[in-house]
Amino acid sequence: MKIASLGIAAALIIAAGAASAQIAMYEHDNYGGRVVRASNSIANLSETGFNDKASSAVIRGGNWQLCVDSYFRGSCITLGPGEYRSLSAMGLNDKLSSVRELGWTPDGGGGWNGGNPNNGYNNNYNNGGGDGNWGGGSRAVLYEGYNLTGRMFVIGPRGISAMGNTGFNDKASSLRIESGYWLFCSDANFEGECRTFGPGDYPSLPSGLNNRISSGRRVSQDYPYRQNPSWGN
Repeated sequence: MKIASLGIAAALIIAAGAASAQIAMYEHDNYGGRVVRASNSIANLSETGFNDKASSAVIRGGNWQLCVDSYFRGSCITLGPGEYRSLSAMGLNDKLSSVRELGWTPDGGGGWNGGNPNNGYNNNYNNGGGDGNWGGGSRAVLYEGYNLTGRMFVIGPRGISAMGNTGFNDKASSLRIESGYWLFCSDANFEGECRTFGPGDYPSLPSGLNNRISSGRRVSQDYPYRQNPSWGN
């Protein structure tokens, strides 16, 4: 497919070519029109001339977060490898303003729903910010495998009180905290065995929580805690 000129920034993104690209964003449904390819995060698609232009996408590797606002803010979804012929059902048609890779999966797996090309996206609790692979907002990412591998589930600052209907209950084996201090518990409604985690990567979870997390939420944005946690919605 011939790629239309999108300016100097877009040329730099496209230069790597299809062979090295992990995500391709297309102007129209069914992979039609102009295309922008990327193997690294793009914090502001305005710089490529492709802001609010994407209608379909193809992901060849990694788990990617796609957001309606620049710098990974606003409504976001997380997609694993697959072909997404229309972004309309996800609420992103002609709204995409930033994208970033959350993790590389060399076996081609990814997406919280097992990487299914049509259903492999998580549109719950995704609301981050910042540059690169780390958010300037407050998010936690649960991974099914050790060392931040396998399926993933992203939780925003409001947290989740019961994971029973998410397909990810008692599945997490590792964890990334982008910002803030978080409480994760073995039972729903923040009960059972609970631990607090600060910002950073946790390649494995303590035995009491490994494959046992059923609820989690942010308890403070700062440390030391300046006030009692708010447990309301």
